[in-house]
Amino acid sequence: MKNPLDALFSKKVPAKPVAAWVQKPLEPIKPGKDKTIESVKPQKTTHPDDSTQRYLPFSEIRDNVIIMKDGSARIVLKVEAVNFLLKSEQEQDAIIYSFQHFLNALQFPIQILIRSLKVDIEGYLTRLKNITAGQTNPLLKDQSTRYIEFLTNLVNVAQIMKKEFYVIIPHDEEDNQSVSPRGMFQLVKSFWSGVSQTVTYDEVRRNLARIAYLKKRLTEKAGMVKGSLEFVGLKSEILNKDQLIELMISYYDPKVNSVAKVLDKEAHYDIVG
Repeated sequence: MKNPLDALFSKKVPAKPVAAWVQKPLEPIKPGKDKTIESVKPQKTTHPDDSTQRYLPFSEIRDNVIIMKDGSARIVLKVEAVNFLLKSEQEQDAIIYSFQHFLNALQFPIQILIRSLKVDIEGYLTRLKNITAGQTNPLLKDQSTRYIEFLTNLVNVAQIMKKEFYVIIPHDEEDNQSVSPRGMFQLVKSFWSGVSQTVTYDEVRRNLARIAYLKKRLTEKAGMVKGSLEFVGLKSEILNKDQLIELMISYYDPKVNSVAKVLDKEAHYDIVG
């Protein structure tokens, strides 16, 4: 007797057609460049000037005037110091009252900068050694040698410092807006505006038209300050272009021991950033 299930399983079921994409042979994967990192990595935005000059607050030094990026200008006076402690009591009182009168008479803001610098006497020691080498008197030669040794030991043991005094005079057309007190938001805004500022040729030409006016106004203010300081008993002079460059280099990079010699004395030093 036949099992009825045998007939069920022995029945042929027609095969279904295989899809075309299954019949098509798979193509081998070709090795290529992985662009995943490039798609995720942020693109670097280039700036016309990627140097550190972008972060300086001034754009150029022309003649004896520092042109700031906000359109204002500065002029710098170097003031010679006096030994206050060696003066008599009457002279000290006169200096104090004169300086008080100088501050009260000011009609515009100023900045007083005091710098402490290490004295470099290598040039002085070299000149002494040359003089000592040509000395014919044995006693003077011996004394000069001892003096050189004393100065060398003194410099090695203690740091000899000197003070430099400067008066910085600003001027801008909007009632001293560049030196007026500002909040944190204005400070941050001013910083980023100086960083992202790009100067075109047309803007430079327009700025040059204002330099003569700024220089005239600053010269008048410097004359007033210089005269008032002379009344106090202090001599001062306006820094020229080369002196301003040396001051900026030593101020922003104190590790620089010497400043390279400026070759072109007539050129303007534009460091527009």
